[in-house]
Amino acid sequence: MNTRLLIVDDEPDFLHVLKTYFSFGAFEVQTATAGAQALAALEQTQFDVVVTDMAMPGMTGLDVLREIKKTGVYLPVIIMTGVGTIENAVEAIQAGAFHYIAKPFSPSDLVNLVTRAAEHVDMNRRLEREVPRADPDHLVLGQSRNIREVVQMISKVAASDAPVLIMGETGTGKSLFARMLHEQSERRSGPFLTIDCAALVENILESELFGHVKGAFTGAVSAKRGLLEEAQGGTVFLDEVGELSPGTQVKLLRAIQEREIKPVGGNKPASIDVRFISATSRDLRQELADGVFRRDLYFRLAVIPLYLPPLRERREDLPLFVDHFVKRLNRRYKKRISHIDKDVMDMFLAAPWKGNIRELENALERAVLLADGENITLANLCLDAPLGPRPARPSAPVSLKEAVEEAEKRAILQILAETEGNRTAAAKVLGIARRTLYDKLAQYGLE
Repeated sequence: MNTRLLIVDDEPDFLHVLKTYFSFGAFEVQTATAGAQALAALEQTQFDVVVTDMAMPGMTGLDVLREIKKTGVYLPVIIMTGVGTIENAVEAIQAGAFHYIAKPFSPSDLVNLVTRAAEHVDMNRRLEREVPRADPDHLVLGQSRNIREVVQMISKVAASDAPVLIMGETGTGKSLFARMLHEQSERRSGPFLTIDCAALVENILESELFGHVKGAFTGAVSAKRGLLEEAQGGTVFLDEVGELSPGTQVKLLRAIQEREIKPVGGNKPASIDVRFISATSRDLRQELADGVFRRDLYFRLAVIPLYLPPLRERREDLPLFVDHFVKRLNRRYKKRISHIDKDVMDMFLAAPWKGNIRELENALERAVLLADGENITLANLCLDAPLGPRPARPSAPVSLKEAVEEAEKRAILQILAETEGNRTAAAKVLGIARRTLYDKLAQYGLE
């Protein structure tokens, strides 16, 4: 299905050029020459992506963005901005814009941005259909390069039935990505059943997976269908699969190979039609070397291996998660936190986050609960052990905009170092136009 795109700009000739360019792809394009006209079009048509100029007479692009956000509907908005309004574009990101692109730009760069935004909205709509929830900001993945690569890989393999193994430390979001994979698959209308392999003793775990017959063990007062049979036509998510005992590993391997199971204590096999997604926080390759995990089972489960990086390897995403959790906690606890002290954000950016995103959420929950006013300070963290080195002296409160700018600056410096100063290569890695990179280097005094 074509992507429904609304482009807003007060220059008709520029609109005509963009509409013509997009018409060669899988897009249905509608244009508007003013913010009010764009809002009227949004009332009549469900669009997938909006691209709007920032500086327009009357209603600006930022005004259009804010009006869209008031509706509560997830609709990615991309801001087009001139060189002199980069600061306003950062403000738009803070207000919830999907991304921004600086003029002049290559139309292909804008097409890439719109395509990425369309992928996000498609995934969000699928999740909303299958997993209703009260929190509209639930899905926060991040924009770092390694996370974008994971999302792209999921898009490529979702339609297949290939088993996927998601590896990553505790708290990196493995279950979220497993759910995303299911929702993008052909099995999304089927069940998605999860079992925590670390939470159950061996005989109970086998009963949960394969079922049991009456009298199979003490307490088995009636027969029970197993999870693999209950999930027919859907997906089974084996969380912490590295905790399986050797005996259960053998039975699971047989089930994957033969596509059938036998209940505990029974002899009659039952056919299964499920997709396997597994996750582990353990180093399974080391487990293979130690003889703890079966090599044949590993290769059956890891036809498609995915690695979720820890938070310390994607620090540029940290301000996004901080903003997301603070907003959600504000709603939950009826708070009005709007600023985080700079020394707190500096500590967050320097912390090792061994518990990753889950640890960050817990730290922010304590801080929001203990905050008296609208700021989060070091005193609100109430930590048994410091997250990271404490700043030498207190600083003024930092806004989310300043935090995003600091993270953006760090990311640019890191990628420039990795590409040995090659700005063209750095812009490609960062996912932005080369002209945008030049503007940011000037903005941050990094030339």
